[in-house]
Amino acid sequence: MGRANRSDGDVTKIKILEAAGELIAEKGFAKSSNKEIAQKAEVDLATINYHFGGRDGLHRAVISVAHKYYLDANELAKLAENDMPAEDKLNLFFRTILSKLSGKKNWYAQVFAQELLSPSLQLADFIQTEGFEKFYLIRKIVSQVAGIDENSPKILPCMVSIVTPCMMLVVAGQRLPHPNMFSPIMSMDSTALAEHFTKFCMAGLKATAMRNSHGSN
Repeated sequence: MGRANRSDGDVTKIKILEAAGELIAEKGFAKSSNKEIAQKAEVDLATINYHFGGRDGLHRAVISVAHKYYLDANELAKLAENDMPAEDKLNLFFRTILSKLSGKKNWYAQVFAQELLSPSLQLADFIQTEGFEKFYLIRKIVSQVAGIDENSPKILPCMVSIVTPCMMLVVAGQRLPHPNMFSPIMSMDSTALAEHFTKFCMAGLKATAMRNSHGSN
């Protein structure tokens, strides 16, 4: 009985998250009322408070799901612990993200883009919890690939150089009208695009590691 109730509760929670995500992606958080979300999810209004503790909790959960779609902490942890060659590790990192950019638009990308361009208070809360965990995992991965200590001040610019192109494509793919200057890139095979980013970034990382070993600024 208890197991069935938990299952029903999980299904209801997912329905609310999907409804909220779609509405927030379309209209923004401020213009998406709890009443609209409840109606779209076909649940009672009080169910939102029960599962998420209120409107802010729901928004934070939506951000979490959208962020996880592109950067899953479990996937990052497995990659960080994998002893594959550095270039293969970076390539897998790119392929994991870029493979999710193809296909039809989804609310994950739109919500992700909204938070990149106009950060909410709920995003700040997310960063303090889940966000920092992912930051440290990515820092560890980049440190392994670059051969630079993860506590070195040189590692943060390397992280930005690797993550920013992916985030730009998330924004470009969802926010700009098609066709646009990024359309040829968005239509590329994700494996080929990952290979390009890997080669490009590896060259930069190797140059940075060499300068670091020589004590250059």
